[in-house]
Amino acid sequence: MKILKKRPFKVDLLSCFLGLILFTVVIVIYSYETHSKNTISLVSDLANSQLHHAVSKTARQINIAQYTPELISNLLSDHFDIEHDKQLEQQIIKVLNKTPFLFMCFIADEQGNFILGYRNKFNTISTKVIHRTEQKSQELSKYRDEKGVVYKEKTEINPAYEPRKRLWYIGAKKNLQPYWTEIYRFYHNDFDNAYAAKTENKNLYGITIANPIINDKKKLMGVVGVDISLMELSEFLSKLKIGKNGKALIVNDTRQLIVYPFANSEKLIATPEHQGMRIEDIQIPWLREGVEGYFRKSEKTFFYTYQGHIYLVKSHDFSAEIGKPWYLIIVVPIDDFLNNIKQSRLVNFAITSIMLLLSVLFSLWLSRSLSKPLEAMTKTMRQINDLDFANLIRTSSSIKEFQQMSDALNAMTQGLKAFLKYIPPEVVEELIKKGENVTLGGQELQLSILFSDIEGFTEITEDSAPMEIMADLTYYFDQMVKVIVLNNQGTVDKFIGDAVMAFWGAPSYTNEHARLSCLAALQCQAEIAKFNQQRIAEKKRVFNTRIGIHTGTAIVGNIGSSDRFNYTVIGDNVNLASRLEGLNKLYETNIIVSHTTYRQAYEFFVFRPLDFVIVKGKNIGIKVYQLLAEKDKCDEKTLALVEQATKAFNCYLDKNFTEALQIYLQILETYPDDKPAKVMIEKCDKFIEIPPDENWTGATRVFENRIFIRNKHDM
Repeated sequence: MKILKKRPFKVDLLSCFLGLILFTVVIVIYSYETHSKNTISLVSDLANSQLHHAVSKTARQINIAQYTPELISNLLSDHFDIEHDKQLEQQIIKVLNKTPFLFMCFIADEQGNFILGYRNKFNTISTKVIHRTEQKSQELSKYRDEKGVVYKEKTEINPAYEPRKRLWYIGAKKNLQPYWTEIYRFYHNDFDNAYAAKTENKNLYGITIANPIINDKKKLMGVVGVDISLMELSEFLSKLKIGKNGKALIVNDTRQLIVYPFANSEKLIATPEHQGMRIEDIQIPWLREGVEGYFRKSEKTFFYTYQGHIYLVKSHDFSAEIGKPWYLIIVVPIDDFLNNIKQSRLVNFAITSIMLLLSVLFSLWLSRSLSKPLEAMTKTMRQINDLDFANLIRTSSSIKEFQQMSDALNAMTQGLKAFLKYIPPEVVEELIKKGENVTLGGQELQLSILFSDIEGFTEITEDSAPMEIMADLTYYFDQMVKVIVLNNQGTVDKFIGDAVMAFWGAPSYTNEHARLSCLAALQCQAEIAKFNQQRIAEKKRVFNTRIGIHTGTAIVGNIGSSDRFNYTVIGDNVNLASRLEGLNKLYETNIIVSHTTYRQAYEFFVFRPLDFVIVKGKNIGIKVYQLLAEKDKCDEKTLALVEQATKAFNCYLDKNFTEALQIYLQILETYPDDKPAKVMIEKCDKFIEIPPDENWTGATRVFENRIFIRNKHDM
């Protein structure tokens, strides 16, 4: 039997790969040459699609402007009374709020009464109302601020404005149908109109669309109109996304520029001294050539070449819609779309090789039966990998194995969601990223550790029903977790009855853990204060929360038995943080931090030095501080208190007990209930009576929330 010579797999793989690459290169080169002829056509479709969207968007805005007065007139035809209808003002405001393309909306009747709404400089709606009687006329103007609240009213007797003499009123009354004015300068001289700062001399040009209000007896009751400013039209056209360099403008049949976003609207207006702007005045050569081509060719869509570059022109005739020979013309360089195609060809060369290798062999069969459920499950698995359980799609497939995979994936998702209720999400996310098995052990890191506890919680539970206290405690924990985890990147380690243990710096390390822990403590107290206001209103006992924070090295990781363990932090510094929380009871404070936390966060917060103590289980004293506020949010009174307390504490540490005593007494004069000052006064009194020995460090031992002073007389 002939034995076949064994070859390394990489030889076969490399041979196959090189052969397929060579085959792919031949196909790509052939495809490139074949499809180059169709590139312009493809680009035309792409550009034409964008241009069609721009044309449609512009036409839609024009149509909205056209039909708005017609709709209003139809609604008012049977119950139209400017003088007594108190709802007209609000209706005009609503119309302008819903149609941001319009600058003004107004209604006038045959008696000369008039109501107007216009956009003011706060982008809200100000109004004017003119009431006419045989004796006099009166105009009331209401100016509104950015919240829409009237901040000023102005009354004018016998105003100069007469709506019945305006062209828009005369035109609508004469034709008894929708009427478009020519471009003219709006009669508007208020200081707060939206365009006052944008136009020279506060001149504002535009057109008015007016519609007669006719009752069921075919009698003219009045006219409703809306204004479109040329500046608004210009801004709208300039913001249309048409490729990268596409331009849009509006001209009429006499080659006059109606809207040209690249010039001041006053330059467009024909006057005895100035003929306005015409096509030949366009400063962009290729754009001018495109507009000239439109008038030469009279085609809606066409290509032209200028200085070696191809451009596409698309137009829209508004004459049938508005009764005026207006033409929207959009010109876009084909290179805006072709450049992307040229660049993508180089990328497609490499991508096509891979796609041909995969798609030619498998797409016809595999994509029909496998791609859709696989893509859905892949997306779901990615969401699960990111711990994103929102809008998960459960895949259903007629293929048995796929359905089993989907069911297993759904079961795994539910289990993981339940698991996250017990384990901090950050820990799970870190384990997923590492892709390693969970093992016992940890690492030593510098962390900031927080303990909190509710004062007198046992007594509170005795006075409350179990389900009631459970609901209150759940809400309390929700606020704590929101502040610690969501707002300040902390990790909640565990809940111990009514206590919370949290830490910063793991599993995702940050060198701002001290600052974040202090900020979280202040925000927690702020949220608890809001909660306590509600409890007071419900005649319940408040949740007075005490917090202790310490910064130091600790072991963080998976602690427990070989079968079950917990991601937590352990070490002597953890115990110290817990002791600091208990110190609040002695000093009647809410937040106490250690000196190491103070040292890393003093730039951002205001701290008051409290004492130099040796807590239970320790033989070395530490300085402790009361966290009061963020520096940029602290009032002068608190800063003065901190300055006094700091000076007194420094005197105390320097054994200048008499001066320290005097300063603490001064603090009590301002704050009679200040417990930290009382504690230090008691200590100063004792040391004045019995001075400490020469080995005294300033530290005193705390035993069961009481100060225990040892000196040479106690030995």
